[in-house]
Amino acid sequence: MTILNPQYAGELFTPLRQHPAGLPPIVLHSTPGALEQRIAGSTECPGDRVRSDAVRAYRRRATDYHSAATNWMHAHGHVIDTSTLTAGQTLQAALAHLHTGRLT
Repeated sequence: MTILNPQYAGELFTPLRQHPAGLPPIVLHSTPGALEQRIAGSTECPGDRVRSDAVRAYRRRATDYHSAATNWMHAHGHVIDTSTLTAGQTLQAALAHLHTGRLT
């Protein structure tokens, strides 16, 4: 989930941090180029080009994401740069971070 509003992030991250298990928020980051490549290569609604194009247009709020990442988001969670990672590698990086028990 992409959370671009810091108030909404606080509503989600605070309970995670306060949970007895100490669940640290994890921020999945991607460079603008990698993000655009993923969006351009996706098909959200197979067989419906118009809807797929509309979804991709909505997802192209990369400027909003990168502004949030720079201004506040990366300070509130453990950042994993997924730009060159597969989904499986991203999962492994997140699990490795959780396994260490380090809170951010």
